[in-house]
Amino acid sequence: MTFMEAYKRFWKKAFVMKGRARRKEYWAPVLFNVLIAFAIAIVFSFVDSAMGYKSDVFTADPAAVPDLMKPSDIASYIWSLIILIPSFTVLARRLQDININGWWALVSHLGGTIIALGIIIALVFSLASGDFGTLGMILILGLLALALIWIIFFVFTVLDGNPRPNKYGDDPKRDERYYYHDTY
Repeated sequence: MTFMEAYKRFWKKAFVMKGRARRKEYWAPVLFNVLIAFAIAIVFSFVDSAMGYKSDVFTADPAAVPDLMKPSDIASYIWSLIILIPSFTVLARRLQDININGWWALVSHLGGTIIALGIIIALVFSLASGDFGTLGMILILGLLALALIWIIFFVFTVLDGNPRPNKYGDDPKRDERYYYHDTY
């Protein structure tokens, strides 16, 4: 399977959680989607500057208010929405290849959102009460939890799949493994 075949399969199986996905079937779309996101950012940064939007978020001028809904931001949000479900399903199939239930992919996709919402809620309560020590502790714990989720799922996605059929389907690398025999 080439990288382009893996990327085509990413789109063909965009709404399929059943089955298994080998490492290449997961990592090739990740690579292509990141490259496409960079291309969108570069192209739309020119659009932003042509339309007069400020590109410096961390400007030294306190009166300057950065534009948060520039064309580049909108294009990035749209691309993120387009690849949201296919990214979830390919991660689910990748987890199933290592014999983990695919619904655990929700932790990867929703974990960061839930942690960010918790930090925002803590920020609101901390600002209301003036207790910034608690906010710092919640922020650190939230970032540690997020880092832990990312590390765990990174390890899951680089592990080699189960070389035998499992409850999620046949081995996707069956024809490429040299040690298969006619019987299991």
